[in-house]
Amino acid sequence: MGMLGLARIMSMKRRRRRRRRIQADGSSALDMGRKDSRSRSGSAKRRGPHLTLDRLPRIIALLPMQDAARAACASRELLQSWRHYPELKFSAKTLAMDGQHNCIQGQMDSYIKRIDIALQNCTGGWVKRFRFELQFFHELSAHHINHWLDAAIPGIEELTLELPRDDKMKYKFPCKLLFEKGCSIQSLCLYSCAFHPDQGACSFRNLKRVYFSLVHITTEELWIFLYNSLSLEHLELGFCHKIACLKIPCTLQLLNFLRVRRCNMLQIILSLGDSLQLKHVNISIYPWFNLFEYARKQLPTVAPNVETLFLMSANEAGIFYPLIFQPHGRFLHLKYLELVIVGPRNYGFGYQYTYLVTFLKASPVLETFILHVESAKEPYPLVINPKYLKNHLLPEHCHQSIKHVTVTGFCHTQELVELIFYILENATSLQCLTLDNRIRGFEKDLVACITQDAGTCDYQEWWKNFGAKEIILHFFRRESYPKSYWDAYCSYVAIRKYIIGRVPSSVELKIYQLCLLMKLYPVFQR
Repeated sequence: MGMLGLARIMSMKRRRRRRRRIQADGSSALDMGRKDSRSRSGSAKRRGPHLTLDRLPRIIALLPMQDAARAACASRELLQSWRHYPELKFSAKTLAMDGQHNCIQGQMDSYIKRIDIALQNCTGGWVKRFRFELQFFHELSAHHINHWLDAAIPGIEELTLELPRDDKMKYKFPCKLLFEKGCSIQSLCLYSCAFHPDQGACSFRNLKRVYFSLVHITTEELWIFLYNSLSLEHLELGFCHKIACLKIPCTLQLLNFLRVRRCNMLQIILSLGDSLQLKHVNISIYPWFNLFEYARKQLPTVAPNVETLFLMSANEAGIFYPLIFQPHGRFLHLKYLELVIVGPRNYGFGYQYTYLVTFLKASPVLETFILHVESAKEPYPLVINPKYLKNHLLPEHCHQSIKHVTVTGFCHTQELVELIFYILENATSLQCLTLDNRIRGFEKDLVACITQDAGTCDYQEWWKNFGAKEIILHFFRRESYPKSYWDAYCSYVAIRKYIIGRVPSSVELKIYQLCLLMKLYPVFQR
């Protein structure tokens, strides 16, 4: 038999003895289990863990508010869990009666009573997020708003207050109430109101995220607010037209994200300390004369460690920019750069795209470069002079980090073609080049600005109200007006004639065209 067979037999005997002991010890328990299972005909053989009532609020809190409210109608236990839901939102949708999404005249008292009852039922400090989206209340008194905020603010973490944009009284947000009872607030979003903090009487030590849109606040008041917001990490300012200078105090050591959008009176952004944590900057200001030039000279000192940078400008007088690189400062950590040129304007940026090379030279670790161009007012010649391109090339500079380059709204100008040449010859690590002669990259942002200014909800409503007015048409650029199919075809010819042959085999070339051109002309591929 051998030693191997003997060991196998001994192992089998040990397993048999072990099974006999287990059966002897647990025979009674197994018998009881079998009898119990037989008595329950049709039931499952195994049951999952019992769901205790203390876990229901946690599950309900993970659902969207509308689904959580529907679940509350199923049982008393779910209704009790719904009362512990951490978010409460008052909007035209959540308060609408008879399917209406606008406040009908004569129903104001009914809406106010609904909000009062809901706030009275929110006891115990369960609600952490309050959203008052009251832009449909055009005759709401400040007394009701103060009463609701006084009941909602204590113990919450996020507060959103949105009021009608055509409100003539401009409700004044109670900063004192925020200071006395809102010390736990971490996120504050205000729309269409006035915010006037007092010197030395306010402290917003727990605020981490702030968004102001259409808020009446001056330069000095914003300075007081920021100086007392020691934990601020995310700051967004939009349509705050009374701010002339944005001063970032030295106390904002945690500020990571800064976005400034359409603050028309803003002239300068200053950093009065070391903003070492500011890594994401988004500036969409127009009209602002020469925003790109200002960003090249000042932003390296305001945000020395910026990693993503977005700039949108309309009044770029690029024809006056120097082509010689001047080392005002460098973006040593910038990895993502997106530039938007909105036009046309009086001067136009059309003939100085090569100035953008200064951004590339100042960013040694840049990986992604995106340029959105809107057609300039001046007509471009269809024929590009190859001698000009050959004799007017920019000085060589090795860019070892650039991997992805995208140009939307590509137009057939010598300066823009020269910029593409420069990137192809100097970006040694380039992986993908995308050229798009459609205006698409920044179009959504531009439409959003128009709808926000007009107070409309979507494109269809905007077109219904303003589509026939010539004063608005020049802002909106789709289909064949004003970037005609002929201009798009000229861009197509420029790409095919001058650029395709210069693209290295290691670089992926992506070309997007207008739908009509793709039907009339065969799509070319490398």
